[in-house]
Amino acid sequence: MNRTPYIVLMMAALLWGCSREEEQGHVHGPACSHEEAVKPDGGGDDCDCGEDHGLPVRITREAQKLLALTSVTAEKRNVQGTARFPGRFEVRPSARRVYSAILEGVARAYVQPYQRVAEGDVLFRLMSPSWVQQSGQVREAEAALAFAQAEAKILSERLERLTAAGTKSADLEMTLKLKNAEAAKAEAALKSAAEARQAILAYYDEDAGELVFKAREAGIVERIEIGSRECPPGACTCSGAEAWIQAGTEIVSVVREDGVWFRADGLVSELAGVCDGLRGCVTPPKHGGTPCATVAEGVVSVAWSADADTRTRPLYLTLNAHPPWVKPGVPGVLEIITEESGEAAVAVPVSCVVEDGLERVVFVRDAHNDEVFIRKEVSLGVSDGEWVEVTGVETGAVIVLHGAYELKLAFAATRGANAPRAAGHFHADGQFHEGED
Repeated sequence: MNRTPYIVLMMAALLWGCSREEEQGHVHGPACSHEEAVKPDGGGDDCDCGEDHGLPVRITREAQKLLALTSVTAEKRNVQGTARFPGRFEVRPSARRVYSAILEGVARAYVQPYQRVAEGDVLFRLMSPSWVQQSGQVREAEAALAFAQAEAKILSERLERLTAAGTKSADLEMTLKLKNAEAAKAEAALKSAAEARQAILAYYDEDAGELVFKAREAGIVERIEIGSRECPPGACTCSGAEAWIQAGTEIVSVVREDGVWFRADGLVSELAGVCDGLRGCVTPPKHGGTPCATVAEGVVSVAWSADADTRTRPLYLTLNAHPPWVKPGVPGVLEIITEESGEAAVAVPVSCVVEDGLERVVFVRDAHNDEVFIRKEVSLGVSDGEWVEVTGVETGAVIVLHGAYELKLAFAATRGANAPRAAGHFHADGQFHEGED
C-alpha cells in the first residue's frame, strides 16, 4: 500500500500547526514552568530562564491522530543487568476450584460465565435419583434398627419374667441372641448409610430433596459446562437451563482474582544467571498511547524440568500485588533483574530514538501543553535490544514512541520551510533528492 498520500496529509497538518506556533511566539519545554515569553526582537527561539528546551513544534490533536502517536515515560532501569522473556498471565493451579457433581442426575446452574460470586452463593442444584435412593436407605436402616431393637427388648423382658418364675427357655434365649445380632447388623447398616449421606452433605446442602452446591470462596466463574440463566437475588428455586450429567462431571469452575501469575518460556541457552528468588516485573500494556501506572512486580521461580522438544524452560513470576490490568491471557514481557550491582540509569525504548543526520534525538511532550513536542538530542548508553540508556532527558518525561520518525520529518520541514531549496526531485517514497536524475 502506497503511504505517500498519507504522509503528505500528515505533513500538511504538521506544517499548519508549526505556522500557528510561530504566530503565537515561543513555546517552553517540559522543564519551564513560567508564562510563555517572546523576546523583544520577536524571535521567540530562546527562553530567558537560561535552560535549553530544545526545538519546539506544535502538533494539533487532529494531526496526532493522523500520525497515530503513542508515548512512553522515561524511567530508571537496570538495562545491562536485565533479561527479557515473552509470556502471558495464567491462573495458578491452586487458585482454580472446580465444582463437580458427586452423583448423576439433572443439574441446573444459577450462575453465568465470568460472573463474580461471593462465598456461599448458589452455583447449581442437582436432582439425583441416587440421592433419593440413599436417603431411602437411611430411613430403611433406621426402621430396621428400631424394629430389631423393639423385638429384642420384648424378648428380653419375657426372658426376665421366666427367669424370675424359675423357668428357663433355651429357644427363647437363642431367639434373643439372634434378635440382638439382627439389631447390631441394622445399626451397622444405618451407620454406613448415614456416613455415605454425610459425605455428600459435606459438599452439598439439601433443600426440598435437591442437592444445592454453594461457592466455598469468592471468585469469578471461569467456565460452566451446562446452560444457565440469571436468578433473582436470594432465590434458589428459579428454573434454569437443565442437563443430565454423570457422576464426576465438572459443572462450574471458579478462580480467585488474586490467583494469577505470569509464565514465560525461556530458551535454556539464555537462562544463564536466571535462578529462583530473583526480582522480576511485567510492564503493563499501553492504552491510547499512555502506559498504566502500576507495574506487576514479584519473585521469579524456575521450573524444575525443561521441554526437550522446544529446548525451553518455564519461568514463573509470583506477584506481590495484582494490579487491575492483570488478567489471564494478557501477554507481556517478563523482565528479570540478573545483576543487582548495576546502577539504574534513565532509559527509553529503542524505538523512541531516531537518527537525524549525525545526531540521535527523541521527542518529548511538553508537560504544560500536550500539543507541543520538544526535539531533544540524546547520548546513548547500554541497550538490551528493547530499552536503551539515554542522557539528555529526565525521569518521568513523556517520550514519543510510535510516530517519532514522522516527527523527525515534521521538524526537518519546519526548519527548512524558509531556507532556499536546491533543484531536485521527489521519489515515490516521499524523499527529496537533489539533481535532475
